[in-house]
Amino acid sequence: MPKKPAPKKAAPKKPAPRVDKHTLSYQIREVIESRGITAYALGKEAGVDATVVGRFLSGERDLRLATADRIATALGLRLVEVARPKGRGRPTRTADEG
Repeated sequence: MPKKPAPKKAAPKKPAPRVDKHTLSYQIREVIESRGITAYALGKEAGVDATVVGRFLSGERDLRLATADRIATALGLRLVEVARPKGRGRPTRTADEG
């Protein structure tokens, strides 16, 4: 009688990404989930493929800024740029460092 193959081991799970509540992606996801909107309905309203919206909501991928803007508009939101406080963000080069 042939032996049964050994069961395959499950691949180790990737650690959950660090959640930063200040990111655009996080904030858009929160609004979508709080309103109970489906990926299909939002995609149709925003003119974005529902699979793109679904992958964004599941965390598989992020959005391009133009797509985020279309989704925000469909949600009745407006994207605005917020200045970072001094001393935060990327360091800038001075002419002496060049």
